Amino acid sequence: MSQFIQPGAVLGIVGGGLEAYRLGMTARQLGLKVVVLAPDEGDVAFAAADMPLVGASTDAAALARLAEVTAVITYVDEFVNGDALAELTTARQLPSGVDILAVTQDRYLEKVFLDDLNMNTLPYAQVVTPQDVTKAVESVGFPAILKPIQKSLGHDAALLLKSPQDVQAAAGLLATRPYVMEAWLDQPTEFAVAVAKSGDLVQVMPPVQNVFAQHQLKASLVPAVADAAVAQEITRVAQVIAKRLAYAGVFGIEFFMTANQTLYVKRVFPGPQPSGAILAPTTGTSAEELHLRALLGWPLPAVNVLRPGVLLPLYEADRAAAMTQLAIKPAWQFRFYPAGAGAIGQVAVFGDRALVAQAINATDHFHL
Repeated sequence: MSQFIQPGAVLGIVGGGLEAYRLGMTARQLGLKVVVLAPDEGDVAFAAADMPLVGASTDAAALARLAEVTAVITYVDEFVNGDALAELTTARQLPSGVDILAVTQDRYLEKVFLDDLNMNTLPYAQVVTPQDVTKAVESVGFPAILKPIQKSLGHDAALLLKSPQDVQAAAGLLATRPYVMEAWLDQPTEFAVAVAKSGDLVQVMPPVQNVFAQHQLKASLVPAVADAAVAQEITRVAQVIAKRLAYAGVFGIEFFMTANQTLYVKRVFPGPQPSGAILAPTTGTSAEELHLRALLGWPLPAVNVLRPGVLLPLYEADRAAAMTQLAIKPAWQFRFYPAGAGAIGQVAVFGDRALVAQAINATDHFHL
């Protein structure tokens, strides 16, 4: 367990964006002072900072400035210079360590890590040359997706292969960087679970079902639509992975599930993630608070679903519809973010799943 750190300490957050903003706001509520290192002067995370530092999370000099002024440091994603961060900080200053980054920064190493734990993953193969693509297709099959081994390159660098004709298009990609080929599932059910680890204590949060469109989160649902056996397997997988990781704080795991309820581990990521925003309104405890408690050496509360709910992220295209619902839906729980967050806010709707879906669909804008 991390050493006990009292309110009033200075927390450093590496990385900007909405999750850094949420984490910073929660830290301030817990009595911490907040320093945020983010790449742009206009980053939304600076709205939650007592002290902004402009710099890249991969810049050793910027990380050194952060380390000089903070008692505890955390990172909000895997896109950080782990080697520099480890060299510049003490174990007390960086309770999460950097071991998780070795798993989460590289898609191939992440697959190997999961294989070593006997996790169920989709068929995959490492692809370095155009010849590797043909061999990989023989083992993975069609459809398949090529993703850069380096996660920071994002969805735009991926390529979906549906037939032998698509293989030729992959040759150009491989001229620049290595890839991982993975079997592709069409419209699987997706789940995520947040896991808090503090010393030997592992606290698995209630699983969340997520709905995506074009890689954009559209809805998060609690309790997840899954039978007891699926929920138990998600919890078991989370506990196994948590025990292997040398880590303190909250990390997340995402899953695919097929129509016949075969569950696959999709990915692992450090820190609280956007889909975890549903936990605060449905359980009364946020993933951000649990993360900070683990880092500060504070005890972790038990987390249970208090009321079922659905959370809809609100984007700029939803602004007019959101304002309409805000004016007429007193029971809907709205939250809005400062400019630059990517999303303009979120709304949580509580109650029986069928009735909630009916109410959301009746808006003629939002759909579940």
